[in-house]
Amino acid sequence: MLSTRRSLIGMLAVTVLALTGCSGADGSGAADAGAAAGEGGAPVEGGSMTFAVDSPFLGFDPNVTPAAQDARVIRQVFDNLLYLDENRELQPWLATDWAVSEDGLTYTFTVREDVTFHDGTAFDADAVCYNLDRIKDPDTASIYAIGLIGPYESCEAPDATTAVVTMSAPYAPFLNNLTSPFLGLNSPAAAESTTPEDYTLAPVGSGPFRIESYTPNDRVVLSRYDDYDWAPGNAEHSGPAHLEEMTFQIVADSTVRMGSVRGGEVNGISAVPEEEVAAVENDPNLMYVATTQSGAPYQLHFNTADGPFEDQAVRQAARAALDIDSAVEALYMGARERAWGPLSPPTIDYDESVEGSFDFDPAAAAQLLEDAGWSEGADGVRTKGGERLEIVYAEGSPNREKRQDLATFFEENLEAVGFDVEVLFEQTAQLQTRQQEGAYDVLGLSLVAVDPNVLFQMYDPAFQPQPGQSGFNFSRTDVPEITEALATGQEATDDAARADAYQRVQQQVIEEARSVGIYVPTYSVALNGLEGLRFDAEGYPIYYDAYLSE
Repeated sequence: MLSTRRSLIGMLAVTVLALTGCSGADGSGAADAGAAAGEGGAPVEGGSMTFAVDSPFLGFDPNVTPAAQDARVIRQVFDNLLYLDENRELQPWLATDWAVSEDGLTYTFTVREDVTFHDGTAFDADAVCYNLDRIKDPDTASIYAIGLIGPYESCEAPDATTAVVTMSAPYAPFLNNLTSPFLGLNSPAAAESTTPEDYTLAPVGSGPFRIESYTPNDRVVLSRYDDYDWAPGNAEHSGPAHLEEMTFQIVADSTVRMGSVRGGEVNGISAVPEEEVAAVENDPNLMYVATTQSGAPYQLHFNTADGPFEDQAVRQAARAALDIDSAVEALYMGARERAWGPLSPPTIDYDESVEGSFDFDPAAAAQLLEDAGWSEGADGVRTKGGERLEIVYAEGSPNREKRQDLATFFEENLEAVGFDVEVLFEQTAQLQTRQQEGAYDVLGLSLVAVDPNVLFQMYDPAFQPQPGQSGFNFSRTDVPEITEALATGQEATDDAARADAYQRVQQQVIEEARSVGIYVPTYSVALNGLEGLRFDAEGYPIYYDAYLSE
């Protein structure tokens, strides 16, 4: 067996996050945000915190949900086998030791004996196997975690503290992915005791907080797990959390959120409006923290399997028609970075050469469409063989991160060169059905991840949405060269080989205009009376060390 405890950077891709603006901190990294927020003296024990978030939750079963909003709650409720420290090196958490076989197919974990889930049942090696098997089970309908476990084949627990995981092929991202909140560990007893639909509303983990209640479209309340005593090694204290209760309240209106945090009705808010950042940074009663998230930036995916965007030239024309710089600057006012390719800049193996690889050029867009046989009609809409150049551009509702505003902005850009654009703003269930049925031409998406293998979930044909089955391959890409490169990136244990594979994917996605990067996701918060907030390696907040200032 080849020990992997000490240094996995040579074998695995590890994300580096950048703190992009922190009042009272030096902005040098995610860990510094917690240090700055905790400078108020000795932590206060007890108390209830209220935090206002900008959009609803889908559910809290880490094996199922794909939503970053859900993961910000899941991170408080569930523990992981491993975590990434401030140097982005893997460290033990619920697993005290681990090893990988020379062929990369077998992972052996030794797990703690002193951990209990919120329902009082013991965490053990069987629980590890249960969670991995549950993710693989099609009946679980995992949307995101299924991609994180890759070619997982089976798991055996020869005793209570040993879990042996077998892969059908080498899978270099696996250990990194085990740190993700989406691979948090459920209580097998709790998950088996009810239906999946009910379980996701109140799942049971072993984390420092448990879900006390959830009111859809209103709030989720967490209470402290008083028996908690197995925090990861980078925590600032041991034992139970400082806070006794946390409420995450959904407040979609940004003006109301800002008024609430300024007035002290809430202790923090997410999605700080860009026009408010300077004021928050200069307010002595508030603290502004923003962390750029790794993985896939927000990008528009073109449906290459059906409709006008089957033609690469039409996709390239649409991309040339988009004034991305102006849209990002106007809407985000410097608080978000413009994206280019399918990976965010903080992500390992990000290819800087993709930057500047295409231009905003309406004239070139028009010429591409002309050359592709789309002639401008009397009403400005182009036609070809009697067919109008009509596309459906679908976006979620409510208006998360001003994505609806982007759609309106880009609608005008596209119509200026001859597209007839139908923009649809739809609630989650309706939009998910549209995704599965392929009833769209343009869809937006961002994914937070610790490994560049996030490209696999966006461009491997196995992840094309199908009726009754969700997936993130919104471009419906099925290209042998891309599929092969993604497989190489998963299986290679050599840094250079992985980097080459993922850079080839990035370049081909841009060359063929399968998706177009818009902005790099940045999670921003404003705090009032809350100290000790930290962030994990993906930029998800950790409230275990947080406390209310006196």
